[in-house]
Amino acid sequence: MCGISLIVSKKNNIIEELPIRNMNNKARHRGPDDEGYYFGKNFAFGHTRLSIIDLSQAGHQPMMRDNYCIIYNGEIYNYIELIEELKQLGHIFKTHSDTEVIFPAYWEWGIDAFHKFNGMWAFVIYDAARQEIILCRDRFGVKPLFYTTVGDFFLAGSEIKQFTVFDGFKPVLNKKVAVNFLAKGWLNYSDETFFEGVYALKPGHFMIYDLRTHKIKIRKWYDLRKRVKSTNDKELIATKKVHDLLSDSVKLRMRADVQVGSCLSGGIDSSSIVSLIHENKLTNNRFATITSCYADKEYDEQQYSDLISRQTGYESIKVYPELDQLFDENHFNTIIYHHDQPFGTASHYSEFSVFKAARQNKMTVLIDGQGADEYFFGYDEFFTNYISEMLRNGRWRTAWRTVLEKANMKNTGISTQWKEYLRTILWHPLQKNIKRVIGKSDFPFFNDNWREIASRKIKKFSAKNLRGLSIQQVQYSSLPYQLHSADRNSMMFSLEVREPFMDYRLVEYAIGLPAIYKIKNGYSKYILRQAITEMPERIRLRHDKMGFVAPEIPWMIQNKERVRKELEEAITNTGVFSKQLLTRFDNFISGELGYESIYFRAITFNRFCKIFKLKID
Repeated sequence: MCGISLIVSKKNNIIEELPIRNMNNKARHRGPDDEGYYFGKNFAFGHTRLSIIDLSQAGHQPMMRDNYCIIYNGEIYNYIELIEELKQLGHIFKTHSDTEVIFPAYWEWGIDAFHKFNGMWAFVIYDAARQEIILCRDRFGVKPLFYTTVGDFFLAGSEIKQFTVFDGFKPVLNKKVAVNFLAKGWLNYSDETFFEGVYALKPGHFMIYDLRTHKIKIRKWYDLRKRVKSTNDKELIATKKVHDLLSDSVKLRMRADVQVGSCLSGGIDSSSIVSLIHENKLTNNRFATITSCYADKEYDEQQYSDLISRQTGYESIKVYPELDQLFDENHFNTIIYHHDQPFGTASHYSEFSVFKAARQNKMTVLIDGQGADEYFFGYDEFFTNYISEMLRNGRWRTAWRTVLEKANMKNTGISTQWKEYLRTILWHPLQKNIKRVIGKSDFPFFNDNWREIASRKIKKFSAKNLRGLSIQQVQYSSLPYQLHSADRNSMMFSLEVREPFMDYRLVEYAIGLPAIYKIKNGYSKYILRQAITEMPERIRLRHDKMGFVAPEIPWMIQNKERVRKELEEAITNTGVFSKQLLTRFDNFISGELGYESIYFRAITFNRFCKIFKLKID
């Protein structure tokens, strides 16, 4: 990938070299292979390059053509097809880089060119004729782009830490974002960040900055809700189409002039990708997969990833993260610094360890499996809503049969499954209402001031139906956080990560499929299991789900003194938490209370505030 930097002087002064260099230096890990600058009358571009396609100096950025200049972070995977189309229209190309295709595409089609791009990107284009700067982000926000104003400067960059090089930048905590993280675990759900006055350009949006008036216009160019259409395809046709769309997505994302590898958890998603790579013969014998493993079998998937390794013959690289190292080797602070925000679970250390191993094994691109759960109904939330939808529509027998199928698949009684369902839709909401009536707070770990903030600022997500739930998770509540994590954990090792399940063609088609194609015979992601027949049967018929996991709970119990000390520091340093945080942790250790995610969140939040010296009050 790459790092991009932009400074605009609102007073129309020339930008000096030092500040743009300082911004670039903060993004050096994103692009260690090359750097470049462009200075306009009242603005400056900076770029750090990670060379992936066309490794020559021809791919150097900022790249200039006629009246345009671009800095670009991402990949346009279908650039070869676009080059051929544009050549037919008379355009001439000087490089083999996917960056160059953006110029003639923009000239030829304007904003509509964005719809022709299949990829992930954040780019900034200077249009000299119009005296405008255009900032654009891909459909789902796979690549980051942030902006802010510091004094008389408008700034934009790939990471928020780039803004900290300016003396006028005052890091002040955004309490709304912080309280949603601490109370609910929500991250990256809006254009706001943990820093007041710093914003993310929303996915599927572009900004036009007028260099003469210094006015900004932000517009949406991609609307997922409008793009999704219901399909009447029969199940066999739909299954083949899912296979073909994912297969083509994988083929496009294997294009690179550097070594490519893949994450492999042993679950349905990553196993599907690796199986398709093998089926389509998209790589050579240098290809390898990387799996995160733990001695505690509750958090380990080696038995499944080994099945894929034996079937494909690909080299299997295994890493064994130790959570002690997360604290002892200062990896904790490193991850937080690179994320520009706290993180919610120790599973990030598993992802961190996989990407670190990829770089140590000389990979520059890694294929990953984010996205499938959100539109193939991989989470339990979808099953619960599916049953509720059938009951509301009077389909009682179908609901009963669906629950029975799940009970049979999981080898549990149907009464157990109904109890889980009723506990979710009735008992949990009832508990919250009872607390509210008797004046008991949902957030006892907050002090009085932050409980009041929580009562006003907590974000509530809602969806009218299953399709709405999918779109919500893709755009707000689930996927944006995962994409942010994958970008930051990979880029700290100068590694590009690609997600085949984020191909817009597959996302749009899959969301439009009937629910019965996704939840069937007791299985979630049913149509994906049917589509990828190359997977070993034991993986295709799995009903348990892991992904990137870590033995967070047993580690905290074994290291209770260390954790308690961190929580005490969080209470003292932040002015956010009450003493109940410690009391509840002690009760968890004694077995009186179950585990609560607030313990890990509080620790990362405290460290985040210290690292970036955030002003909280």
